[in-house]
Amino acid sequence: MSILRAPMSGPRCLWLGFARLFDRRWRSLVLAPLAINALLFGAGSVWAAGRVRSAVQSLQNALPGWLDWLAFLAWPLFALVLLLVFVYAFTALANLIGAPFNAVLAARVLGEAPVSGGGWLGEATRAVANELRKLAYFLVRVVPLGLLLWVPGVNLFAGPVWVLLGAWLLALEYLDYPLANRGLDFRAVRRSAGGMPLRTLGFGGSVLLLGMLPVVNLLLMPAAVIGACVLVRDLPAVSLDAGGQDLSS
Repeated sequence: MSILRAPMSGPRCLWLGFARLFDRRWRSLVLAPLAINALLFGAGSVWAAGRVRSAVQSLQNALPGWLDWLAFLAWPLFALVLLLVFVYAFTALANLIGAPFNAVLAARVLGEAPVSGGGWLGEATRAVANELRKLAYFLVRVVPLGLLLWVPGVNLFAGPVWVLLGAWLLALEYLDYPLANRGLDFRAVRRSAGGMPLRTLGFGGSVLLLGMLPVVNLLLMPAAVIGACVLVRDLPAVSLDAGGQDLSS
């Protein structure tokens, strides 16, 4: 059965994004985001590793001696969540820089013309402006929760919430490219994603986890854009035009 007629899990969509990453129809649009990711994640991974180690040590030093047992329980989760925070931060920066390429890539994968006119410059301007709107939405939610990670005891509960929030935000990040190309604003994108919560969180969670893997995270951004296009094709509320390309071929 064609993937356009069968529901797919979020991780499966991301996997197909990796499998079709260097398809000749959009190969040239993958190379620029790939270079951007190589620079950002290469430098960012070295910086983040030092910051995570320092933050975990600060957490342990802040706890009184009689709460050493709490530090033993909390620091692995704290380190993991802090690493996920850094992954998301670098992903957001990479997407801000790569937004023009990602928007055109989504249009190419879907086999559709960009919804906005104005050529490359108009599309690039619209993509960057949309990325800034998403960033504002993300920061309003991420910053308060991030502060809770520094509160001993509370971070045991804030950690799992952050993982779920990170998965949701990353799914929105990439689903926005194909859906915005069809004229949906960010509020409509959130409604579409909310209509399939398991697939949305599965897709975003896969992006979040793979962002922690060296080398794999260099390929993640364009692969996630392609995977989001597959996921969008499977949305009943956003049907394809007859001219769409079948990614299952």
